[in-house]
Amino acid sequence: MLFRIAAPPAEHERLVAELSSLGTLGVEERGAELLAYFASDGADAAGVSRLADPERHIAVYGPQAVPDADWEREWRSGLAPRCVAGLWIRPSWCAPAGEPELVIDPQQAFGSGEHASTRLALRLLREALRPGDMVLDVGTGSGILGLAALRSGARAALGFDTDPVALVNAAENRARNGLPLALYCGALEALAVHVRFDVGVANLLLHELLPCLPGLAARTRRALVLSGQLELERPRLEAALPRADWQCVRELSELQSGETWCARLLVHKDALQRSSSASRVSASA
Repeated sequence: MLFRIAAPPAEHERLVAELSSLGTLGVEERGAELLAYFASDGADAAGVSRLADPERHIAVYGPQAVPDADWEREWRSGLAPRCVAGLWIRPSWCAPAGEPELVIDPQQAFGSGEHASTRLALRLLREALRPGDMVLDVGTGSGILGLAALRSGARAALGFDTDPVALVNAAENRARNGLPLALYCGALEALAVHVRFDVGVANLLLHELLPCLPGLAARTRRALVLSGQLELERPRLEAALPRADWQCVRELSELQSGETWCARLLVHKDALQRSSSASRVSASA
């Protein structure tokens, strides 16, 4: 059976997680709607209906009967290798399409290269990385960003998430790629305050990013990659950015399902000063 959930795009990731916990066989995103499929004998209709929230502009319609189908096969058939910023991302059931590559099976965790915010984060991360960097991936999901950093020359990468299901998926993807991504389940505060990374990356919805942004900035030495925010949320994000120490040097956006997603690359003032000094020395040589 099928439920239709009309909701703002910023609510979609949370709703997909809720629907997964209720036993959905698959969720399809169509513009501002989510189509959630359930087995006719296992649907928690009352649980799905409770997701309706007028204050959040979320409405639930259904259930309605749909023809039987192999939903896992249908979902898999919609995924194919994708090249993002010179890096091939493919599910394990697809043949290799090019090098370098990552093998990523998203399962219930977020991050397969199919969403605009993941693609934007990958582009800026690959741009910001230098060989030998240490990278912190906040809200690692499927592990795609931390694994991409390692595949792109990072010396070490640490990914964490508060969702244990995501960590299981990230660990599986780590094994598929044979890369030494360090993982832990918990919050940013679990990291000692003196630990520093060269690059910090967070592909998070705005309400998830804002509480951890100060801690992320404090633990990052050179570059911050922030993705997962909608263009209409720009004023709230701009007000929260640590402008005293960080400067936005690049911004990307992509339209998906009628919404514009944005990502930013911020560089620490000390790194900018070193770069400026190096340029002056080079020009005078």
